[in-house]
Amino acid sequence: MIFKILKEYIRRISRNYKIYAISILGMSIAIIASFHIYHFVYKELSVDGFHTKKKDIYRVNCKWGNNSNFRVAITPNPLGPLLKEKLPEVKDYTRFQHNSPIEFHFNRTSELRQFAHADPSFFELFNFSIIEGSLKKFKETPNGIFLTQKIAKELFKDENPIGEVLTISDYKSPNKRTLEVIGVIENFSKTSTIQAEAIINFQDYEKNVGGGWSSWSPSLYLHIPLLTDAKQLATKISNELFDERNRVANGYTVKEKTPFYLQRFDKIYFNSNNIKDQEEKGSLQFIKVVSLIGILVLLFGALNYVIMNIGLNSSRIKEFTTKRYLGASKKTILMQLISESILNVLIVLVIAFASYPLLNTYISELIGFDYLLSLTSDVFILFTFFCLVLAIGLVIGFIEFLISYSTIILSINTNLKNAFNLSNKYIIGFQLVLSIATIISILAIKKQVDYIESKDIGFDIHNIISIPTMKYSDEIKGLLQSKSFVNSIARGQNLFRTDFRASNTKLVELDKEIDAIVIQGDNNYLKTHKIELLQGKNLNPLILSNNVKEHFDGERKMKLRNNNSLIEVLVNETFVKKANLKNPIGTVLTNDYATGSLRKGVIVGVFKDVYNLPLYYPVQPIIFGFDFTGYPNIFQVSYNPEYKNQLQNDILTFFKSKGFDDKVLLRRLIGSYNHKDIYKKELQLKRSLEAFTMIVLFISLLGMIAISLFITESKIKEIGIRKVNGATINEIMLMLNKDFIKWVVIAFVIACPIAYYAISKWLENFAYKTALSWWVFVLAGVFILVIALLTVSLQTYRAATRNPVESLRDE
Repeated sequence: MIFKILKEYIRRISRNYKIYAISILGMSIAIIASFHIYHFVYKELSVDGFHTKKKDIYRVNCKWGNNSNFRVAITPNPLGPLLKEKLPEVKDYTRFQHNSPIEFHFNRTSELRQFAHADPSFFELFNFSIIEGSLKKFKETPNGIFLTQKIAKELFKDENPIGEVLTISDYKSPNKRTLEVIGVIENFSKTSTIQAEAIINFQDYEKNVGGGWSSWSPSLYLHIPLLTDAKQLATKISNELFDERNRVANGYTVKEKTPFYLQRFDKIYFNSNNIKDQEEKGSLQFIKVVSLIGILVLLFGALNYVIMNIGLNSSRIKEFTTKRYLGASKKTILMQLISESILNVLIVLVIAFASYPLLNTYISELIGFDYLLSLTSDVFILFTFFCLVLAIGLVIGFIEFLISYSTIILSINTNLKNAFNLSNKYIIGFQLVLSIATIISILAIKKQVDYIESKDIGFDIHNIISIPTMKYSDEIKGLLQSKSFVNSIARGQNLFRTDFRASNTKLVELDKEIDAIVIQGDNNYLKTHKIELLQGKNLNPLILSNNVKEHFDGERKMKLRNNNSLIEVLVNETFVKKANLKNPIGTVLTNDYATGSLRKGVIVGVFKDVYNLPLYYPVQPIIFGFDFTGYPNIFQVSYNPEYKNQLQNDILTFFKSKGFDDKVLLRRLIGSYNHKDIYKKELQLKRSLEAFTMIVLFISLLGMIAISLFITESKIKEIGIRKVNGATINEIMLMLNKDFIKWVVIAFVIACPIAYYAISKWLENFAYKTALSWWVFVLAGVFILVIALLTVSLQTYRAATRNPVESLRDE
C-alpha cells in the first residue's frame, strides 16, 4: 500500500513538476519563517521559567518621587537583613548588584567582563548551579568570587581555578583589588533576566562602596512563600524602613515613607518597561505581533499549497473516477490525499531544518534575538513543531479530500471549474488583503520613524560627548580647552534621558505644586547644547564658582550646605504653562530632588522647550540649575563631528596615563545620540513587517502564477475560438486579467480600514506622531496592483499569443 502510494506520488510529481515545485517552495518558506518565530516566541515565554521558586520570589521596587511613571529596582544596602529580622513572612533574601564591566587580570591576561555582587543566598533562591567549589566557602570569604564556565575556561584553560587570585579594576578608580576564586558556576542562560559572567560576595561591595542606609544600589529579592497580599507587605516594608532610618538618623527626621511595591519574579521580564534598572526586558506586544506574523505566514503557505493541490487534483478526474468505479471507498481516496500531503510536509520540514544554519543569523538579526537551537536542550521545541507540521499536513489532506472529492466525483465538469475558481478567488483575495494592509503598515511605520529622525528636538545632541571627570576635572578641562575642535565645555548632567523622574516642586508664594524634571548644569550648559534662552538671563557664573569652592576641594567632597540659601534656576516653556505663571522671573520655588534636601531656587530665565525624552512622552516641565544635590561630576563637550575619534583618543590617553584601562574608559564615554537604541522596538517591528511583507508577497505571487496557469489552461479552447473570430491579444489579455484587477480592488477596499485602525492604535504610543497621509494607502494599493498584473500578465500573454490551431485541432 505504502509502496503503491509512493509510486503514484513520484509519477504525479514528474507530470506536474513545475506546479509541484511552486507549492513546495511556498510551503517551505512559510515553514522556515514560522519555525524561527516559534523558536523565538517559545524562548521568550520561557524566560526565568527554570527557577523552581519563581512564584515565591519577589523583587522590591520603588516608586520614585511623586511621578509614578518613574520606578527603580534599587534599595538601601541594609534593607534585606532588616526585613528578614523584622518580618516573619520573609524567609530569606538576596541582594544583587549588577555592575559596569571590570577588568580581570591573571597571568598577564586581562578580560573585560560583566560581573555582579550577590549574597551567598543567591544560589539558594535561584537555580544557578555550582559546578565546582563550595557555597560554604563562599559565605566565609568576603572577597570570594564564582566564575562562570566560560570565563574560567578563558582565564585558566584546563587548569583548576579554585584558590587562584584575580586582580580587578573598574572605571571609578585605577586602584586594583584582589579576589579569591571559590568555584565555577554554570553559564547564565539566555532565558534569564539575571545576567552576569562572575558573582562576587556582596561583602566586597559593602566594603568598597559602603553599606549604610544612604547607599541605594542593589536589587533586593525576597523569598516569601505563599504570599497572599503583596500590597500589605509592601506597606510593612515601607514602615520598617521609615522607622529604621529615623532611629539611625542622629537627630534628623525622615518625613516621608518610601513607596515600595513587590513584583513577583516570574512577572518581571514582561512587566518592567517603566523600571529604570531592569536591563533585560521583554515586550508582550512584540511577541503578539511576531506570533500573529508566524500564524499568518503559515496560513498563507498552507492556503497556497491547498490552491495548487486542488488545481492539480482537478486534472485527476479520470483517476479518481476510475478508482471509484473499481470499488475504491472514500476512505481509500482520503488516505491517499492525506499520505501525499504528509509526504509533502515532511519534505518541507527537511528543507526547513537543512536551511537553519544558513538562515539563522539573518533571521535572528531581523527579529532581534540571539537564541541558538540546541538538539539536546531544545528537543521539546523540535518535537512540538514537528507534531504541528504533521497536524497541518493531516488537515490539508482532509481539506483537499472535502473539496476535491465532492467536486470531482459528485459534480459535473463545469461545476468543478466554477467551484475551483470561486474557492481560489476567496483565498487569493484574503492574501491580497493582508499584503495591502501590511504594506500600508510598513509605509506608516517608516513615515513615523523618519519623523522621529528628522524632528527638531530643540538642542544639539549629535555632537555632544559626556566625560566623567572623577578627581581630574581641572586637568581634563585644561586638556579640552587646548583642542581647537572643542567648541564649548559645560559641567552638568546628561540632557537626553530614555526615561524620567519628575520630582515635586512647590511655588512658594503662589501655593502651587508641579512635578518637574531637574537637570543640573552650569552657565555654559545652554551654549554647549545650543538651547535658546527666551526670557530673562542665564545662570550667574560667579555664584556657580562660589558653589565650587563651597562643595569641593579639587575632588568630590561634600560639605554641609545652607538649605535656606537661594540658587538660580531656569525653567522651560512647559513649566511656565503648567504652573500658569504670567511673570515667571523672580518666582521662588522649592524642590525635593534629593530625599531630605529641600532646595530653594529663584527663576531667573525661561528657555525654549526641548524634547529631551523619547517621543513617546510629551515635553515635561524642566528646572535647570546648579547644586540641587551636589556638584555634577560630568563634562558635556561640544565638538566638531569630524574630530570625534581624535577627541575620544585624547581622553583615553589621558586616563590611561592615570592608571585606568582604555577598554573600561571607552565604555564610560557616552557617544553620539543614536535613535536606533532609543526606538529599538519600532525599528524591530518595521524590520519584521518588511520581512513578513516580502514573504506574503512572494507566496501570493506563487499562488497567482499557479492560478493563472490553471485558468489559462482551462480556457485554451475559448481563447482559440476568440482568436479565430478576430479577437486581439490585448482583448484576450484584458479578459483574462480583469478578474485579478477586481480582486485587488476589493482587497484594497477591505484592507484600508483594517490597516488604518491598526496603525492608529500603534501611533497612540507616541506623544508626537506623523499624520496618516492618503498617499500611503494609494501607494500600497497601486504597488500590489502592478505586481499582480505583471505576474499574471506573463502567463496570460503566453496564452494569448498561442497558435489557435494547436488548441482547436481536435475539435
